[in-house]
Parts: sequence; structure tokens; C-alpha cells
Amino acid sequence: MKYNIDFNKLVVLLLPTFLRQPKIIAYLRSAIAPVINIHYDFLQRRLDDHYKLDHNWQVCYLEAVLNDKFDISERRIKIIEGDKYERQYIYTEGEKKPKYLGTLYIRPSSDYGDDSFDFTIDMSGVSANIYDVEAQVKFYKLEGTRFNVINLG
Repeated sequence: MKYNIDFNKLVVLLLPTFLRQPKIIAYLRSAIAPVINIHYDFLQRRLDDHYKLDHNWQVCYLEAVLNDKFDISERRIKIIEGDKYERQYIYTEGEKKPKYLGTLYIRPSSDYGDDSFDFTIDMSGVSANIYDVEAQVKFYKLEGTRFNVINLG
């Protein structure tokens, strides 16, 4: 692999054979320590970038990202498709007549029509900062989709 470089070994190999003494090798290794740290940071950033590129807005990938970050061992975070219910009107404003309703369920206004969420993230039993979860979802989700985070546990 191009990026796997052993700088400690490289210093010894590039040093002429007559200068390969323990003190000189130790001095050169201490001189390249900042380069080794920068290279390590580069490799970590490269792995993070590849992880971000490998995952997208699809439900299976988004669940995997959230579980990898916030619930590694038990993987309890689930994504539920949003509920979009039709509103049931009692009467129109012009009619002013009552109407038989039958059985009605009381739901929050966010569950109806244009006010509803496209998906809900169920974090039951997971203790995580809500703002970190929202930031992670906003990075991966499609623009224009709305979501809700619930934590029942």
C-alpha cells in the first residue's frame, strides 16, 4: 500500500552503512518524530474520509453509522419510516354542520400531511447527546428530508 511507510526503518535504510551507529540512528529517529505524527494523523483522516464515502443516506447505512458511533455493542438504534396520516375534518368552515367521527386517534400535528417527518430515529435505551446525533444525521441525510429523534429509554 502506498501510504504504509515505516519511517524508522526508512531512516536506517537511507543512512550510509558507515554512519549506522546507535546514537546517530536514535538522533535521526527523534528528528523525524513530528513527521511520524503527521503521517499518523493523515492515515486516520484518510480512514475517516473513506468511511464517510462508503456510507450514505440509505436507511441501512445510516443505521450502521449511528450504531457504530453511539451504540457499538448492542446496536439498538433503529430508523422508523415517518407516519403520514390524513387529517379528518369535522366540518368545513362554510358548512357549520357537525359530522359523525367514529374512532379518532389523537396524534401530534407533526404526524399529519406536510407537517410530518420523513423518518424517525428511535434511540431507546441509548444515552447519547441529542445534538451529536442530529449533527451526524444531518451530514448523511438527503437535503430537504425531515427527521425526528426520540429517546424512550
